[in-house]
Amino acid sequence: MRLIDTKTELYGLVGSGISYTLSPAIHNFIFEKAEHNAIYYPFDVPEEKFDQIIRVLLELCKGLNVTIPYKERVVGHLNSLDATAEKTSAVNTIFRWRGYNTDYIALRKLISKFKNLVSGSTCYIFGAGGAARAVAVALGELGCDAIVIINRTLERALKVVHLLKARGFNAYVGNSICDTRELIVANATPNPDFIPDNCVENAKLVIELVYRPVETSLVKRATAKRVNVINGLEILVAQAVESQRIWLGIDFPEEEVVRYLYARQLVW
Repeated sequence: MRLIDTKTELYGLVGSGISYTLSPAIHNFIFEKAEHNAIYYPFDVPEEKFDQIIRVLLELCKGLNVTIPYKERVVGHLNSLDATAEKTSAVNTIFRWRGYNTDYIALRKLISKFKNLVSGSTCYIFGAGGAARAVAVALGELGCDAIVIINRTLERALKVVHLLKARGFNAYVGNSICDTRELIVANATPNPDFIPDNCVENAKLVIELVYRPVETSLVKRATAKRVNVINGLEILVAQAVESQRIWLGIDFPEEEVVRYLYARQLVW
């Protein structure tokens, strides 16, 4: 068991309803392998207490990750944003009261491998939260001709469209009928079944942010149609490693984290 003493640094994840998260397993594994005296703890914070508690955590913790539903709300509590957070108006990583978006960094890196497929395509993004903003900006920068935001709440979809248009991208609110061919599909909702079959059938690339199970129903449908896939586990691990790069300045091997998660049967 790791020794906790007065020099142990505290890191953590702030969210609501986060019992499912793998972030503590990932980051505590990296801290141990890097021989860094730190622990990572999940802070499950009710929405009505967020504004009070986040100020304490910012003072107490060396670094933080932020997840649903606080990626946008936390911005107002920070001293500054780096370029990745400014682009997306969402924060998932904090260090010294400065906000970053490693979702965007990870997604752009992974999607860039398929840049030839993305360029000139219509990109359908299901969801309108912080993760949707990150994937939308990454796809826009990599050449999407049009970005279509599909979300059950119209007001949230319109906010994302406004953000994208302000960044110079062609974006609009759509429905779940993918009426173009040769498209890109991204699921930034908790429900992979929300994406209709016709969207998958017409896709060149599917981006799935749900990571457990790794082979979600969306990933299975895309694989069956021989569509290129970026799965949620790839994204989860890549953004976690990017957070560690910000906090500790280390470049930890992503494949080592993936092996650990499978060995511990934390993913399947």
